[in-house]
Amino acid sequence: MKRKDYKIYSLILITLIFLSSCKKALEIDPTTSYSSSNFWTETPQATAALYGAYTLLQGAMAPEFVLYGEGRADNVVINPLALSSQTLNLLTNNLNSSLPITSWNGFYQVVNQSNLILKNTLEMKAKGLYLGKDAEYASVRGQAYAMRAFCYFYMTRIWGKLPLVTQPLLDANQNVTIARSDTTAVYTQIQSDLDSASVMPIPAAYSTSSATRAQFTLGAVNALYTDFYMWRRQYRNALAASQKILSNSTYALASLYSASSTVDYNVNPALIDNTAYAQMFTKGFSTESIFEVDYNFAERATRSFLITVYGDLGFQPFFKASGYLSSKFTSTDLRSKINFDTNSGIVKYFEKSGFVRGTQDDKNVIVYRLADILLLRAEALNKTGDVPGAMTIVNQIRTRAGAVAYTEAAYAGLSTDQIEDLILDERARELCYEGKRWFDLVRTGKAIKVLQPINGLSQTENYLWPISLTEIRLNPLLDQNSYYQ
Repeated sequence: MKRKDYKIYSLILITLIFLSSCKKALEIDPTTSYSSSNFWTETPQATAALYGAYTLLQGAMAPEFVLYGEGRADNVVINPLALSSQTLNLLTNNLNSSLPITSWNGFYQVVNQSNLILKNTLEMKAKGLYLGKDAEYASVRGQAYAMRAFCYFYMTRIWGKLPLVTQPLLDANQNVTIARSDTTAVYTQIQSDLDSASVMPIPAAYSTSSATRAQFTLGAVNALYTDFYMWRRQYRNALAASQKILSNSTYALASLYSASSTVDYNVNPALIDNTAYAQMFTKGFSTESIFEVDYNFAERATRSFLITVYGDLGFQPFFKASGYLSSKFTSTDLRSKINFDTNSGIVKYFEKSGFVRGTQDDKNVIVYRLADILLLRAEALNKTGDVPGAMTIVNQIRTRAGAVAYTEAAYAGLSTDQIEDLILDERARELCYEGKRWFDLVRTGKAIKVLQPINGLSQTENYLWPISLTEIRLNPLLDQNSYYQ
């Protein structure tokens, strides 16, 4: 597929060398363009179209997920040697509708691909093409529903009201003249799509471990349900959805700290690459992963371009670690050695030794993993009055990293809001640079409290992003978000 031609992604030319190893997840070549005369005539074509949707999702998510989920928050600061107007506007909270990152086009390409799949597979079944292939039919449609739900959920958290497009366009770049629906209608559509994916039913696993992590499964749908319900403050629903994940033996926390280990990571920092926790980010498809967007330079020449936003400061990425975040880690917490180096370079996704920019800038984007869902569950438990249950989860995440567990005396007598602050701090340590922090602060209503001293955020209307001026010119029925009018 063609990537957006953003100046922000301009790279130093690098000699491209193929890797000897691979992490293949999708087994059929993806398809994103069609001829009506010879397509949708056999079921493998629908599967290829589904894989095409995952390919389009690659373009929508990386490295954009960093800019959406971290760029306006407090985990990062600007690398002054790689200053750009776009990153400066993000961190100083001066968004405007002319910034390329304000376009939602990449997500709507995925929505359109999902709509094509849903329309055409229904017609294929009516023609008898799925006779005796009920599981295949359910799998393809369930994943398309899940992908559409994910895109609408991701977009509504950024732009609020959205044009709800549920029928395919003849051309994904065709101008759409549809007014924005309010968030209530968007939430209804998301709920409907998730429900459809659940009852198809979407598979619980696929033929390989990598495919199970790189495609939507029942576990991934339940993770999206959990996130969606937490955003809606439907805490008991979130507890029910997250419990389904905890009951699934497919997922387990990746190991990091061991009390019996004799390895001194201060002396040999590169050895931390050998831990399952570090390899969750550098190699992908860990036991902890629930859903990740798969990039593979060796086989498909796809890259996540994370080196443009994070990484060794010698390469001058856009962001480096904030002192505010690094101060949250204790000396025993090994996550600090995973997340950033002594020069405040953000190295979470890169091998500490032997990383090759030209061929290894294809790190996967982890959308959901078990620790994320556990900590969302801790928030829901706290909101429903089960503070001991919430803190048990927090301590599970802390001790996995070598940090000291909270004693009951440390949190006894704290208010629900104060306990929530403890959980959010743990999410900041555990999930930093994974595109979660901005959404966490907005979801819990703490964005102004945390960010006003940093970038002057002072109005809830400013939580939303502006609608791209390009999109408004293409669709005269679009109205601009109130803060930017």
